[in-house]
Amino acid sequence: MLRIYFASLRIAIAIVCVGISLILGSKFLGLIPASIHDNGRAIFQLVAFFIVGGVAAYTLLVVRLFGSFEITQVVTDRVRQSLDALAEGLVITDEANRIVLANRSFCDTVGRSAEKLVGRKLDSLKWVCSRSATHEDFPWTRAMHTQTRLVDQLMRYQHPNGSYRFLAINASPIEATKADSGGVLATFRDVTAVEEHRAEVEQLLQMLRNSREEISNKNRELQLLATQDALTGCVNRRALLEQFDALWKTVNRVQPLLACLMVDNDHFKQVNDTYGHPVGDEVLKAVARILRESFSKPAVVCRYGGEEFCIVMPGVTLKEATQAGEVARQRVADQRFEEQPELQISVSIGVSHLQMGAEDAQSLINQADCALYVAKHQGRNQVVVYGDPEPKSVAPADENHVCI
Repeated sequence: MLRIYFASLRIAIAIVCVGISLILGSKFLGLIPASIHDNGRAIFQLVAFFIVGGVAAYTLLVVRLFGSFEITQVVTDRVRQSLDALAEGLVITDEANRIVLANRSFCDTVGRSAEKLVGRKLDSLKWVCSRSATHEDFPWTRAMHTQTRLVDQLMRYQHPNGSYRFLAINASPIEATKADSGGVLATFRDVTAVEEHRAEVEQLLQMLRNSREEISNKNRELQLLATQDALTGCVNRRALLEQFDALWKTVNRVQPLLACLMVDNDHFKQVNDTYGHPVGDEVLKAVARILRESFSKPAVVCRYGGEEFCIVMPGVTLKEATQAGEVARQRVADQRFEEQPELQISVSIGVSHLQMGAEDAQSLINQADCALYVAKHQGRNQVVVYGDPEPKSVAPADENHVCI
């Protein structure tokens, strides 16, 4: 405003000087009529006219200028009042991120007066960021550097009273002009209540997920308890019969490949009587482990009852099932116990196969059980196929060790 004032003053002085110079020059050059030339009073009046005219023009210009300044000031005050009426916080920064203008809502949000904010860098307020974040990551800085508008950039702010607020920030760059180097216009919407509600909902959802996972784990535990033998880890009898029935329905009758083996620990009662039930339990667990390792999936290993086990083998021939039973029998015979080095164990195995004409799953189990009966009465520690009177293998007798 002062520059305009002094410019107008220089124009008025120039007008007066030009007028006086023209009058004096005209007098000496003889351009003024003789009636005026010899009349000093007339020349003085003419000079005074130019002076008064220049001052009057200057006064009129100044009055018009100050009138426009008053109108501009009124407009500026109205704009500020309008910005203060906004519900969202609004900030205008210069090219160095210094705050040029902050409305009332922003001042209330950050807990600072406009006087303390203007001239201060917007970055210097107590924004809560990750350790890896830099000033270049702030929305207003990125908006200025990229000259793009950023929308709904969520940031956390620590209020002077110690509380935390979540602010959704929109930042738009202000294009630089000859009179202004540019900056950023940013709005700040307090979404603390929304974020706190979202956090509560997320916490509830996490609790539900944890509860669902816990329920799922409990259901799996119940399923194991309902289908698995607690001592040996094999499936129990009820679960075996359910799986066996399902396998029976899917067997290809054109090429029937389904075998069943019944396994019995020889002289198991003698082990319990000689070494006690805890050792008997260890014997059962050892035999179960060997059977699970010898008959991998899709075979099903079941503790059928007491010291008996039942194995169902889909997709194998009678020869393959018999060979697998022989391998398991030999591994059991080779098993030793660290606490009872003199203890030796053995099993008898009966084998049946679908090709032998069983009408249902239970019939196939009964055939394997009949073969097991033959194996036990032919000396134990051997594998016998249903309908075959000759034992497939017989371990040599040894009267110097306990044979179970």
